[in-house]
Amino acid sequence: MSRHTAIAVTGTGSLIGQAIIKSILRSDLCDEIELVGMDYFEQTVGSYWTEKNYLLPDILNPDVEEQSWLNSIISILSENAVKLLFIGVDFELPLFARYKSMIEEETGARLMVCSSQVIEIANDKYLTYQFLKENGLPHPRSFLPGELDFANLDYPLIVKPRKGARSVGLHKVSCEAELKTALHRVDDPIIQECVGTDDDEYTCGTIFLDDRLQKSIVLKRSLKEGNTYISHFKNDFPTRITEYLEAVANCLKPYGACNFQLRLDPDGTPKIFEINARHSGTTYIRSLFGYKEVEYIVNHLLFEKAISFDLREGTVIRYYEESLVQ
Repeated sequence: MSRHTAIAVTGTGSLIGQAIIKSILRSDLCDEIELVGMDYFEQTVGSYWTEKNYLLPDILNPDVEEQSWLNSIISILSENAVKLLFIGVDFELPLFARYKSMIEEETGARLMVCSSQVIEIANDKYLTYQFLKENGLPHPRSFLPGELDFANLDYPLIVKPRKGARSVGLHKVSCEAELKTALHRVDDPIIQECVGTDDDEYTCGTIFLDDRLQKSIVLKRSLKEGNTYISHFKNDFPTRITEYLEAVANCLKPYGACNFQLRLDPDGTPKIFEINARHSGTTYIRSLFGYKEVEYIVNHLLFEKAISFDLREGTVIRYYEESLVQ
């Protein structure tokens, strides 16, 4: 194994990118890997954790052409002989999926990104619902505004954007008046059954490689401002969750890591309400429980080495931390 196998991570300023970087730095791979970071802002804390860091053209700026962004990515990967690229920014996923084959051919790097079809299903909560329904998998009852029969609805309901995350724009409504108000406040909304309670919520992960499910984990979680801040892992979580997760992953076939948010309904049936076709912001938290997904993927793809997980029960509490940089 080379001491300087280069791995790149986008989003050195994002929770996801930083979780991927920390997972490598605090693993058995730390002395073997040269980390190359990328972001759209200077002075991200993750940029101080990588050997090199690059600023990317701001692809969200209408004046920046997609080709300019693409040329920068190819140049950085080629210049550093990067072998594997992890994606740490949500809005990059459709772009990397679209150009995956071309970038891999030109640079020799492997891109950890799902297909455009999987990303489209994950990014649109109505498509997620349709995917689960069409595959005979449990799902929250879901409606678009034009499908609502106001006289025959069971409350409470959840109103939220079809494309969104971290509970941004989410409204829990208890009557028709509240529902109509929420529908005016949310752009392009979906209306869904309110499954279970906050105490029934889980964040789950899978690793799907070589066209099969390799690993999965189920964590119970508590949220603060849309992000997980307390996670629990126990070996005796309901097996129905793991079985459901595996069934969904085998139908969806995401590439690499994928993240699923779900709740249990009153009879204990798990129902997914959000899929993130990427690594989770809890990637490093999972590694603390022994689910070392980044280490697993790197070893599997770059070094043809299989590692096993020694999962341990416990609770992980997330907190803020400060760094002096000089």
